[in-house]
Amino acid sequence: MKSGQTVSLKSKEEIKALLEDYLPAVGVDILKRFDEDETWGFWVKFGEFPLLIENPKDTPYVVVAFQITLSDEAVIRKLNEFYEKQDHAFLFELTRIFTTPHSGFIRIIESGRVIGFTVLKNIYPFHPGFTIKDLDSALQNIVGAGDVGIAFLQSVMGKVSVDHTPPRPATEPGPMYE
Repeated sequence: MKSGQTVSLKSKEEIKALLEDYLPAVGVDILKRFDEDETWGFWVKFGEFPLLIENPKDTPYVVVAFQITLSDEAVIRKLNEFYEKQDHAFLFELTRIFTTPHSGFIRIIESGRVIGFTVLKNIYPFHPGFTIKDLDSALQNIVGAGDVGIAFLQSVMGKVSVDHTPPRPATEPGPMYE
């Protein structure tokens, strides 16, 4: 593209229709559609995992997210002890597992405590050249990283109960290593 040229982006309606066609084609069931003031998207099921596919309004990308929220208070307490003690070996391994060349993660923080993680990848269906392979790759990448992350947490903490589709927490910013 030459400097000064602009790319013509697809409309929200075109992207919704495109994703509704692509998702079943890659074997993903749409569980729920939503369109709210700040966001629109889908809750879907990929294998046994519910995922969120969401477009924050007025952004030219869609977030594909795998949310892991811990529901066992003892596990939450143990996880936060690793952060409080600055257990660099644990934190490095956790970060290495959740962060891949194709995905990133954020901590879910509530009342100053880490209660889970969201593995995510942005996709760009509004832009020319987006394909079904881009969507399938994003889905597989976040589920792979999330599933390995859960296995790691279980290897360190024992049985870990996970809620994949909790209501949106009131997340707060927090320091990574305190």
